[in-house]
Amino acid sequence: MIDQTAADLTSYKRDLLLAVYRANQATETPVGADVKRELEALGQTNTQGGQFYPRLNELVERTLITKNDHPDDARGFTCDLTEEGREVLTQLFVRNAISLDIDVAELDLPAEPPRPGRRLCGRPRG
Repeated sequence: MIDQTAADLTSYKRDLLLAVYRANQATETPVGADVKRELEALGQTNTQGGQFYPRLNELVERTLITKNDHPDDARGFTCDLTEEGREVLTQLFVRNAISLDIDVAELDLPAEPPRPGRRLCGRPRG
């Protein structure tokens, strides 16, 4: 299920997941502007409301992100990855590592093993 969810996301939504993660790493209570800034740092140029908010809300509806009123400013919101969102982001990193033939530490692997015939790192397991 997680692998399929990761495969179904557009590049913008994948970057948005990563931007939410990075904003939460950088700031205790990140607001939408922090997420936009991280998204722009990832190379996305279309961060205005017409693309940003609908995609963010789609990820909320898919339960990959939580979105809550900001505790100090009723005009703003905070957001974070859900557990499922973290699993999808991890799966995306693992898929990228596999495609680039990069070693992935055992502790960083998702609980669900990849499909048979796929390597988890640059060398055959065994």
